[in-house]
Amino acid sequence: METVPSQLDSSTAHLGTERSSVTGLKLSFTKLAATQPAKPQPASQAATAASRGAASCRDLYAQACDYVTRVFEMVRNRRPFALEPGATIIAEMAAGSSVFDELFITALHLDEPRQFAVHHSVNMAVYALHMAKDLGFDPERQVQIGLAGLLHDVGMALVPEATIYKKDPLNDAERKALKERPNIAFKILQDIGPAGAAIAETASQIYERIDGSGYPHSLPGEEIHEFAKVLGLLDLYEALVHSRPSRERLSFFEAVKYIFKSCKTQFERHYIKSLLRVFTVFPLHSCVELNSGAFGRVIETHPDQPMRPKLKILMDSQRRKVLVERIIDLPAEPLLNIVRGVSEKEVKELLQGATVVHPEPEPGCDTVTEPIM
Repeated sequence: METVPSQLDSSTAHLGTERSSVTGLKLSFTKLAATQPAKPQPASQAATAASRGAASCRDLYAQACDYVTRVFEMVRNRRPFALEPGATIIAEMAAGSSVFDELFITALHLDEPRQFAVHHSVNMAVYALHMAKDLGFDPERQVQIGLAGLLHDVGMALVPEATIYKKDPLNDAERKALKERPNIAFKILQDIGPAGAAIAETASQIYERIDGSGYPHSLPGEEIHEFAKVLGLLDLYEALVHSRPSRERLSFFEAVKYIFKSCKTQFERHYIKSLLRVFTVFPLHSCVELNSGAFGRVIETHPDQPMRPKLKILMDSQRRKVLVERIIDLPAEPLLNIVRGVSEKEVKELLQGATVVHPEPEPGCDTVTEPIM
């Protein structure tokens, strides 16, 4: 087992060189190999593929949501459910390269607090597939960990909805009920038989941490299933970047900051590095403001330079909507840098001509409280 040092490698670029929400943060990352660029397509073919991919993405995401919803209903009614339909959906997600990024964008940005219990499970499956590919898992293990991500939280089906969707702080009994989810999930999945054994073990250990600080059994790192180590990290990240009835989501930057600041002893170092490669600091489709005053949307990320993605400019430095497509690749623009992440709401208001003089600050990582669901 690889241990987590007091801080990640210091031989790389540091976050914290920009102003605003980025100021003062000193996180360091190992320089990672850039991915190979995709082969260019003719414009007409690319447009057709994009349209077809978006439709397939919506269908797959909806199918996964429907499957999880049915599983939750069966669990509540004490009825058995089959793994095969879920495994089929996960295998299609893994094999559908044309929809892979679209699924990822949906899982990152769709934010509906009243549906979070189902969406969380589907998002976890999508995240797990991406991270499994980055970690070099073979296709069979990609599907296995994706299915484990999809079903890891079946215990949520037996938590009272009044607790799940409560807007006020949870009391001790409600927190205890939430922390029982991994034990409940283990019993439910174990009853499926041998096919559910690995998923059951993974689900029971999602909230264990390699430094022994997790629950429900405070297991040391060597006793935690590999899938649970990966999914535990993804579970935390997914919860941080999505809203819940009781709190607002963190920005992607603040979520990464929280993990590096507060959780670096809880997860294995190479999984944290994989998380950074897969999600970066400003993921696909997120919006940012540059030091020039311009606003852009991330259209491509660079694993070796997580703070410097490629952007499509939405508004110029005078906050005027850009009418002719303008692409900026930050590694090639040394004088430009990102000063903050920007919410979709703020960008939409600006594009509609609203004056946003003092945008509301996004929640910071110091506002995070346990348990994080």
